Amino acid sequence: MTETTKVIVSTTTRPGQAIASTQVHHRDLPEIRATGDDPAGAATRLANELTRALDTALTDWRRKNIEQAIADVHEFIDSHS
Repeated sequence: MTETTKVIVSTTTRPGQAIASTQVHHRDLPEIRATGDDPAGAATRLANELTRALDTALTDWRRKNIEQAIADVHEFIDSHS
């Protein structure tokens, strides 16, 4: 599986609005999400949110999962820049 499939991208348009919003999350941590104008911008915000989540990671297992997700998101950003 490639890193691009680990970062899930969805685009939505709210009723009455012409501007679409892009939302991203990591496949293994769907509870942490971020939005942006495009996939790369949303992924940059997601990397920041995941970094903040490290502060509350109480176990080594959780911390390693978040660190891997951050690495996957950075690879996604690099491939979309």
